[in-house]
Amino acid sequence: MSKFESFEIAMLIKEVYSSTMNIVSNSLKDSGLTHQQIMIIKLVAHNKEVNLSRLCEEMSLSKGTVSGIVQRLEDIGYIEKVKYENDKRNTYVRFSKRGLEFANEFRNKINESFDKIFENFTEEEVKEVKEGLLKLKKKIKENENK
Repeated sequence: MSKFESFEIAMLIKEVYSSTMNIVSNSLKDSGLTHQQIMIIKLVAHNKEVNLSRLCEEMSLSKGTVSGIVQRLEDIGYIEKVKYENDKRNTYVRFSKRGLEFANEFRNKINESFDKIFENFTEEEVKEVKEGLLKLKKKIKENENK
């Protein structure tokens, strides 16, 4: 494969990623949430519960900034802060009941959006895309470890 083809593939990946993020953003337009609030919701969704330090690290933001975002999400009832007796130095955040309902609704909207993308694909085409992406992911992981 030539360097040009590698670059072309990298640009296609970037375009697909950008388009995917646009789909996610469009699905959340009516939520009234900021990009940073959505990022916290995604991190909580993936981890069930996450401490503030990890949120700061994942988002590359200061503790004060993250605390403010978390506070606003708590004020609207999407997340709740938790402290544990055996770990008093860390504050954790998790979904409230309302936040969990919002996250599930959001996931359903995203799934519907992606289903529309693939609605005209055959099962074989979907399988080929998935296999190709899994192979690419594996190769990237192998190169990361070198």
